[in-house]
Amino acid sequence: MGSLIRDIFGIEISSLDRLGHDPSVLAFGWWSGEHLVANVSVYERQLWLCGRRVKAFGVQSVATRPDWRNRGLFRDLFGRALAYADQRADLIILSTGTPDLYRRFGFRQIEEVRFGSETPAGTLSEGCRELSLERDDDLSLIIQAFAHREPTSLLASACDHPALFMLKAKLTSEIKLFHLKKLNAVVAVKQNESSLTILDIVAACIPSVAQIVGALGFTGLRTEVHLTPERLSWQPEEKEAVDNGYMVRGPFAPEGQAFMLSDMTI
Repeated sequence: MGSLIRDIFGIEISSLDRLGHDPSVLAFGWWSGEHLVANVSVYERQLWLCGRRVKAFGVQSVATRPDWRNRGLFRDLFGRALAYADQRADLIILSTGTPDLYRRFGFRQIEEVRFGSETPAGTLSEGCRELSLERDDDLSLIIQAFAHREPTSLLASACDHPALFMLKAKLTSEIKLFHLKKLNAVVAVKQNESSLTILDIVAACIPSVAQIVGALGFTGLRTEVHLTPERLSWQPEEKEAVDNGYMVRGPFAPEGQAFMLSDMTI
């Protein structure tokens, strides 16, 4: 599958051989000899939606080689993938830049929100250490954090397998992972001198935005949070609706409310 994803999307997923694959992924494919020519994969998702833990399925790695398009392969594979997921969960979720392709299968678009404000005064802590996915001990620390993570939000958040989180960090040089020592939390952020963007928080006890700012030693003017913020002891001053390409099939309780699941996925 790796060569198909690389050729179609320019994404190298071979690093998951070291970082760790999600064992729930199930691939449906068409082959020509030894070559995979079309693929649709589904994987289990664990979401918190309006106070309930919800099992859902995500769709990923939807790809068909150009020479094999318009032969009904996508429709066949997607139909089989949906049949598998529909037997096991009420909700299926995907992200796409071509929503019209999925509406005929019963998917509808949902809108997310980015939250922002002036940077709050940081709560002093013992600081942080930047993590590297090339270090075995740092990799183990992240995996351990995921094993004990609490939801960042009860309104809308994800507690999925760490594979896509780590792949997003691996493929995006602007994203930095930090271990906040005193808070025993792993955070994924983008930052420069003037702004900080909190992309995800992995911890058994969710810290506040002020604690994260203090641990990072950030003194810039603006902070954004790309998560639903109601557990972060922080009141955003601004809310910006964004289309991250999310579509759902089935009941999605936070629909129409201000939420964001996480930017740490591909």
